[in-house]
Amino acid sequence: MELPPNITLPFFAYGIFRPGQLAFHRVKDLVQETRTQSTIRGTLRLRDGLPIIDSDGNSEVQGDVLIFKPNAQVEAYQRIIDIEPDDHYRWAVVDSNGVAVNVLLGKSPTKGSIKCEEQWDGKNDPLFTSALEVVEETLQANAEFDWNLKPLFGLQMAYLLLWSSIERYVSLKYHLGNKVTYKVRFLAQEPAFAKALQQTVKNKREVFRADNPQEKLVLDPNNPKGSLDYYYQIRSNITHRGKAVVRDYDKLKDSLSELLTIFRHVLSEGFE
Repeated sequence: MELPPNITLPFFAYGIFRPGQLAFHRVKDLVQETRTQSTIRGTLRLRDGLPIIDSDGNSEVQGDVLIFKPNAQVEAYQRIIDIEPDDHYRWAVVDSNGVAVNVLLGKSPTKGSIKCEEQWDGKNDPLFTSALEVVEETLQANAEFDWNLKPLFGLQMAYLLLWSSIERYVSLKYHLGNKVTYKVRFLAQEPAFAKALQQTVKNKREVFRADNPQEKLVLDPNNPKGSLDYYYQIRSNITHRGKAVVRDYDKLKDSLSELLTIFRHVLSEGFE
């Protein structure tokens, strides 16, 4: 996206950039003042789980007005557009309680969207709530190996669902586009990930790539980047190789249990 025409105006945040939401960290250090409980005219809608505003609506949308430091306005708006895809949003200037503000309105807001009856809060995303409960329940229900491989398949499904939740998290926090691998790598840079990794993982493990047996990935509680690569490789590396399948099951179960614990900690810290 391009910068808004007038970068000296404050920014009306009603979604991921509100204080307490995942993307606020991107601009927090550039904010001079926050005016809470502000409103603008319009209707809040959801499309692909993202909040958008229909300016033709007759209700009010609640949000926070972020006033950036005078010498940081270009940088602040650049950080905003670096994450927002321009196929969802467009810039507009609107009135918020008597103050002119920049806001990201929805493009073609009624297409593929539903009306949101309450304020949007990323913490309530089903991938951060119900999905993680399903992962936990599936892990407990498949805690013992069976040669019919049903427990293995159950854990595989849960592991993929957990990664869907992780990808949702990094999308809301770092980039809303389709660069999945690019976004996931940021997770290893988070202090919360490193801390939870050390607290949760007690021993090193290793796995070899199925498509390149010469390449080894190591789970190490003191190496966040390498450990994230390990967990990501487990996602696509499960095979069903005779008696070796028992070892695959054990690695998958341990990885699922650890990564679920780690991600819950990261998620909690992300919304602080």
